[in-house]
Amino acid sequence: MDHIEIAMDDIEIAMDPIKIFDFMLPQKWGRVTKGSGNVGLLQLTFVTGMWRKSKRFVTANFGGWKPLAIWILIALGISFLLLRINQKDSKDDLNGNLRVWDASGRRDKAIHKEIQTHIPEADSVCGTSCLSGQKSFYVKTGSGKDVGPTICYEGKIYMSDKEKNVGRGLNMLVIDGDTHNVRDMKTFDTYTSDQSFRQYAQMEMKEKTVVIIASFDEISFSLRDEAKTWLKVMGASQIDKVAFRDSYVLIGQRGLKQGHAVEFINPMKENEEYAAPLEKKGCFPIPVGPLEDSSKLLGSLKEIKMGSELQNCGLETACEGTTIQVFTGDTDSVMPHVCVGEKMVMEKDVNNAGRGFNVVVLDNESRIPKFVNRFDTYAADSIDMEEFLKGLHEGDIVIAVINDDASKQLKQGAIKEMNSLGSSAIQNLGFRDIWYFIGQKGIKGYSEFEEISFASYDGEWPKQIKKSLCLPRKLRSLKVAPKLGGKRNLEKREFCKLNDGYSEFCDTQRVDDKLEPAPLEDKGTENDEIYKTPILIIPGLDHNALARTLETTLIQPGIKPELVTVAVDEQTPDHGQLATLFKFQNISLASVARYEDKMNSAIEKFFSQTNSKYVIVIEEEIVLTPDFLHFLSQCLPALEADDSLFGVSAFNYNGFETTSGDKTRVNRMEDFPGLAFLLKRSVYELQMKSKMDKCCQQRSWDSWTLKQSGEMLVPDVSRVFRLPYQSASDDDSYLENLFYQPRLTITEYGAKIKNVNSLKSSSYEDELKKEIKASKPFPLKELEKCSSKTETVELPSKGSTFTLYFSDKDKDRKVFRKLCKCFELYSSAGKPLKGLHKNSLRFYYKENTIFLIASTSPYFEIKSEDVAVYE
Repeated sequence: MDHIEIAMDDIEIAMDPIKIFDFMLPQKWGRVTKGSGNVGLLQLTFVTGMWRKSKRFVTANFGGWKPLAIWILIALGISFLLLRINQKDSKDDLNGNLRVWDASGRRDKAIHKEIQTHIPEADSVCGTSCLSGQKSFYVKTGSGKDVGPTICYEGKIYMSDKEKNVGRGLNMLVIDGDTHNVRDMKTFDTYTSDQSFRQYAQMEMKEKTVVIIASFDEISFSLRDEAKTWLKVMGASQIDKVAFRDSYVLIGQRGLKQGHAVEFINPMKENEEYAAPLEKKGCFPIPVGPLEDSSKLLGSLKEIKMGSELQNCGLETACEGTTIQVFTGDTDSVMPHVCVGEKMVMEKDVNNAGRGFNVVVLDNESRIPKFVNRFDTYAADSIDMEEFLKGLHEGDIVIAVINDDASKQLKQGAIKEMNSLGSSAIQNLGFRDIWYFIGQKGIKGYSEFEEISFASYDGEWPKQIKKSLCLPRKLRSLKVAPKLGGKRNLEKREFCKLNDGYSEFCDTQRVDDKLEPAPLEDKGTENDEIYKTPILIIPGLDHNALARTLETTLIQPGIKPELVTVAVDEQTPDHGQLATLFKFQNISLASVARYEDKMNSAIEKFFSQTNSKYVIVIEEEIVLTPDFLHFLSQCLPALEADDSLFGVSAFNYNGFETTSGDKTRVNRMEDFPGLAFLLKRSVYELQMKSKMDKCCQQRSWDSWTLKQSGEMLVPDVSRVFRLPYQSASDDDSYLENLFYQPRLTITEYGAKIKNVNSLKSSSYEDELKKEIKASKPFPLKELEKCSSKTETVELPSKGSTFTLYFSDKDKDRKVFRKLCKCFELYSSAGKPLKGLHKNSLRFYYKENTIFLIASTSPYFEIKSEDVAVYE
């Protein structure tokens, strides 16, 4: 029954206030019961007095026990609310599982001791015990510049001064978002550079990675927008407010929507060297909050402004694809622009267009710009661009435009990334070169949309690039890299930098032209004698003319540079340097005043150094057509078989636009045209060696005088062009008639000579007589037009052969010269006529062949009696 009595006592106590106090008093005071004696009475008197006083106090101040209870409840509610506000400091996650509170005012000495001595066993090190599925943490930023931060996760200190793994800048604990295990511990000194942080965030931090970040010393000085954007991809929303030496804490996750991270800033106050440290503890779930694909977050975080409109981006009409215009700008004063679908995506004051790489990334499906960025690789390393390009998605379209200079700090990694997008020329960029390119992530080959413009060798600006185009729905991949102007020709640039006077050769648009010999198209002729024949080039004073001669020599299919020699006057050593640039040989000559003397000296010296059966000589200011060697090659068998032939000339003195035109015809002529010719060694040995001062003291166009008679093979249409002759002497005025009148020169390679098998003397004569006999008489009445300034001689048909017989009795050959003047053939008073063969002259006129046959010619006998003679 004892337990029943105790129960009754409890009931009794509940009904009697005195018994309540007696029940609550310590046992050493005894209990208030009947018969307890004087001690009990004293105790009862004391308690009763206290009770009455309390009752009077409560009644007087609160109106009774019930009002007091209400006030107590209100006070407790307010205290709880303030405590929650003070402890929370952050926002809950969507599930209400995020708990963070300030840890700087803790009285738990054991925790502080454990942090200092690194005793990881106690869960209290991370500040709290968490619910199932949550992760505990403790983080404290650095204090000043001497005390480093501490980062604790799940009851263990991972980063601290004691661990010797913290430093100035951002200290980051990296946690795998799938396994929830610590994967890495990193420190990024963003006071000096944010490059390593950006590289790590983009390249090594996979989706859903969780980070706990604590600042130390200073983090903001070199923390640029690109790095801040990556922190925002981890959920940060306050990072833009971080200033010099502020304290900063972030618990975020890659792909976390902005604003859902645990994030604190403690600003540095005035008159302080550093902000006070932040110290936080709490619990967080994984995932920390709502997640998205980080690439989408990047796109939404980087606002793309649109600039001015340009209809069809400069195209005349709209296209089925996407209209694009790229402009590299002009020098460093006019900004570049990129137009996509009639809107400027980058231009002056729009999306930071300017020096370096201006990059626009389009979504492959929508063709809407998803990223816009500029990488100033003149001022900063290209690692940023490299990281950016690596992070693109398969199919992304990249438009890149260079302005000013982008080569200074362009590294191999970025070049490789551009190559992977389809660029074939990015590696050729030099100082101030400009370039545009459109490529695609995942392309298998080369892009067709690329162009490069090289700066001058002296640093002058290149020609700007401005291009409107239609980007097809599917980019075409090229297996072979397109020709874009090649690479910089460094050797040529160095030559141009050292030598003046080569304005054309060293022009900005040509300075990087390749100097490579042209391959022989017809491999079956590569063993022909002509491709083994040495070539002697004898330059004059014009530097650019020499460069043109060397360039057109190098483009001869089948040319062998080692067989080409340039005769260099000792006063013009740059001619030797130029020859070396072309991989040609050179021989040095003593300086002379007259070109004729230089030419004679060069020919003698050259023949003394070669044993070749033939030599090709090219005089000053000659431009060779691509068919030059091919033409000589076709004539060589006839030259070999006929001792009456001295050589082959590639220049027809009567090869004007109105008096030539048969590209398949070669004629035998008695004079020595010179300029660009193939000469037999036997002719040199017998008639010229040691006699140059007698036979060849004049320019070749004034005719050399050789003792033995002979002829040259000469094309109807010249295979070389002689630049207009410039002279201050009135005596040279006749050369204007010779070189200033418009000439016809073959420009294509491979013209076939039809009469190549009838060039031997006997065969040639038989064929010539046959043609003359079959020809039509020339309508002499048409010659009345010769004196007219408005009318020209007309023939009754085309494709025919006409013969004009004339009287040639006087020494001055007045009739012959009159006829030459009528047909605009070469004729100059006091100078011999050109292109004659046995006092006859054959030429091509208005698609007909005409023979002028003098009465002193053996062919005059062919004339029928009924054919009139022109007097």
